[in-house]
Amino acid sequence: MRPLFNRHARRAAPTLGAFAGVLALVSALALAVASPALSHAHARAPRPRHRRQRPLVRLRARLLHPNVLIGGDIAFVGLTVPRAAGRRIAIEAFRGDRWVAVANATTGRDGYFVRRFWPHQLGRVAMRVRAAGIPASRTTLVGRIATVYHQVVASWYGPGGITACGQALGAGTLGVANRTLPCGTMVTLHLGSRTLRVPVIDRGPYVAGRSYDLTYATRLALGAGDVATIWASA
Repeated sequence: MRPLFNRHARRAAPTLGAFAGVLALVSALALAVASPALSHAHARAPRPRHRRQRPLVRLRARLLHPNVLIGGDIAFVGLTVPRAAGRRIAIEAFRGDRWVAVANATTGRDGYFVRRFWPHQLGRVAMRVRAAGIPASRTTLVGRIATVYHQVVASWYGPGGITACGQALGAGTLGVANRTLPCGTMVTLHLGSRTLRVPVIDRGPYVAGRSYDLTYATRLALGAGDVATIWASA
């Protein structure tokens, strides 16, 4: 029996070898066909995109001359962050019930702008700056009120008695006397580095060349002498 088995085994060995070779060839062909498809699928797979967000542009500005004499200029300086050239800047004043553009500027190559304008009337005026494409929430302005004055001569009086506007005049009463302004009119006074806003409470002065009489407390708060040249705006 063993010789017969050996003879069959010898005959079967080449057949098994050939069959194994065919299997190996089929596997190789299948892998070769699948590999380009897999590679192509990997090539088609979308790659995640990381978009770099642009930084938000901000506007920073400062009111340089908040107190000026009539005929002088109110000045602004500012810049955009990040710095951007060619940005249009509008300087606006609140007049009546709306904002009105009073000057325009354009940022330079370094992102800065400087702009002046010349007011034509006395008084306090609210100011703001605006830039195209930059909302108010990203705009910062240091100094929002500008006051335009004229130069006057003022003396002082009191305390004691009742004023022409019906107010008791004490040592601590703040106010001024003027010949024409209605009682209660608020007047802004400026001398050196001091600014004071007080009401008209009396009539006077009646000395030629003087526009205001300061109460004793107003004179002390402003740091004025007996007769002083000051700036006033009503």
